[in-house]
Amino acid sequence: MVHVLPSILRQKRWPESSVRAPDVEGDEPLQEERAPHTDLNCFYPMRIGEVLKSRYQVTAKLGCGGRSTVWLARDLRQWRWKPSEYVAIKVTVTGDVEDKEAGDSELQRLQLILKANKKHPGHDSVRNLLRHFYLTGPGGKHLCLVFEPLRESLGSIKYHWTTRMVTVSLLKVVAGLVLDGLDYLHTECHIIHCDLSESNIIFRFADKSRRETLDLHSQIERTNPLSVKRLRDRTIYMPHDAFGPIVSHLGAAVITDFDVSVSGEDDADRIHDIQPQGYTAPEVMLRAGWSYSTNIWNFGVVLCGLVEGKPLFDDAEREHWRDFSEPLSFARMIAFLGPPPAALLERAERLSEFYDEDGAFRHAELVPEGCSFEAFFTRVEGEDKEVFIGFVRRMLKWAPDERAEANGGECSEEQT
Repeated sequence: MVHVLPSILRQKRWPESSVRAPDVEGDEPLQEERAPHTDLNCFYPMRIGEVLKSRYQVTAKLGCGGRSTVWLARDLRQWRWKPSEYVAIKVTVTGDVEDKEAGDSELQRLQLILKANKKHPGHDSVRNLLRHFYLTGPGGKHLCLVFEPLRESLGSIKYHWTTRMVTVSLLKVVAGLVLDGLDYLHTECHIIHCDLSESNIIFRFADKSRRETLDLHSQIERTNPLSVKRLRDRTIYMPHDAFGPIVSHLGAAVITDFDVSVSGEDDADRIHDIQPQGYTAPEVMLRAGWSYSTNIWNFGVVLCGLVEGKPLFDDAEREHWRDFSEPLSFARMIAFLGPPPAALLERAERLSEFYDEDGAFRHAELVPEGCSFEAFFTRVEGEDKEVFIGFVRRMLKWAPDERAEANGGECSEEQT
């Protein structure tokens, strides 16, 4: 009886919804089917309503990446007389050795973050792991990471404004939080993120709205579900990736997704490719060795794209990841920053791909004329523009050791 009583007092599993989700029209690949480097069978075939580990009932899909899906779930261990408590569960793929290593690496980094100095001002600017477990599916074992649910990403939040752009005032706050988070990762955890983008910086819910909003969206999925694609062995769900209007204010921004992060503690020569297309630091592209400062470059490029609504070092008309051009991206760096210093080129393993024997850039025809930060930024004016340009210039330096340090306090002082 002692063991039975607590289970009686816990939240009950919701019964299966009687509403049939509509079918997606057409046969185009969707969600997990579009993962560029992962077979569909490597994803766990989740079902909404499924209970994981006798504790978490899945209520909605939140998103999908190249190596994982993310799901909203009710914690059935919550006391019955209390409001539902929700978590976000990231279910990683199973497959080859590289997939397993990516999952194991992310878990190790997240556990390291948990043990680091919690008094550092950047601790709360990094998403913390609540717990983890494993699921066994048709393709093998899947690592599941349990987190606090978050709102939209920095890239998606702009759709709450009619201008479809993130305001400079919001970016000032976000920049301070993210730089504090990077300082925490660099100095306390010794982690290089390697994949900063507007989709990996996500806002928390404002405290009072979280449970109500998540409860509402879970009920919507039961009574008016999004369209699904039914396959022979699984159902492909569409994600609830927007949570309605911002009633009062946003919660704080946090850095997420550590599946490709690496340790910065050793002095290893890191030359493997990292970072999203268009955000790649020059030392990464040249294979000249990289470290913590690649994150600073990465975040500087993110801020530029958010302010102006178009990429700084990429083709704004590009529609597919296969169309990304490294020579064009490097040419745009030259246009904005001038020629790279000799010290950077001297240690570049890929030097011959970008420069000829006489030291001339092989793709000079791609360097656009008349480029400047002043001309690029048209959506911000006056003193705000001047201060912002000065700020990102400190982050976007050819020489990694000349870039600004990750310090949110300095950011706040500079932009006030």
